[in-house]
Amino acid sequence: MVSGRRGEKRQEQQAFALKGTMPAITMLCLKTANVSAVERQLADHISQMPHFFLHLPILLDLAELGDEPVDLGALAGLLRKHNLVPIAVRNPTDAQRERAVAAGLGVLRTPLTRSSRQAGPAEGSTPTPGPVAVGPAPDRGGPGAAAAGPARRPRDAAPPPDAAGEPPPAGLTVRQPVRSGQVIYVPHGDLVVLSPVSSGAELIANDNIHVYAPLRGRAMAGAHNNADASIFCMSLEAEFVSIAGRYLMADEIPDEHRGKPARISVQNDGLVVTRL
Repeated sequence: MVSGRRGEKRQEQQAFALKGTMPAITMLCLKTANVSAVERQLADHISQMPHFFLHLPILLDLAELGDEPVDLGALAGLLRKHNLVPIAVRNPTDAQRERAVAAGLGVLRTPLTRSSRQAGPAEGSTPTPGPVAVGPAPDRGGPGAAAAGPARRPRDAAPPPDAAGEPPPAGLTVRQPVRSGQVIYVPHGDLVVLSPVSSGAELIANDNIHVYAPLRGRAMAGAHNNADASIFCMSLEAEFVSIAGRYLMADEIPDEHRGKPARISVQNDGLVVTRL
């Protein structure tokens, strides 16, 4: 009898474990406190690919609002109405922090305060990695991509148009690994990635996507309704693939193609996976 009780106690002690890691989360960087304006833009983005954003966790970055008051309760309700999941705020003022807590949101601790971030990274600190975007943000992008603002560009990215209005070169080749949380968008031509694409990373291109390495993140080809586009990869381990609005979730990808070279294309108004 005593032995049984001890066994139950050991089981209770192993009910859960706390870990400091966090999966990739889409960050919505607010540029206005006008909730109606946010809703109009958000509804437009979600309408392009509703299943991609279904139950997506959202982190609200308030850095660009300064001291401007924002109704975080209304904003959280708006996100939930669109089947998004607001979880926390980042870079709030003291007043915004109180509103976030009252709205049931968490507050993400960051090593940089607003004043120190404006003056540059604190000594010994590590900059927080952000999304990587190429070219203007697509109209069909997610909440994080749509409002991310100026973003870092990979070393292989094409430069922006010059003062004479020259268009950027078509296509892009990325040689470095694409890390979780990064977003690479190519508005013209093919996107070619020569290194692994981590879980939580996103690739978006108007034409084809080629990954000559494992594809573990999300890939969206034919972003502007180009149904002739394809996705090619050397090892299909994706969380989500989409071409011109058609999509496959990870559990919908046939087992015989998981972890193998594959091509995803549009046939009969749906996506099919074939072996390379």
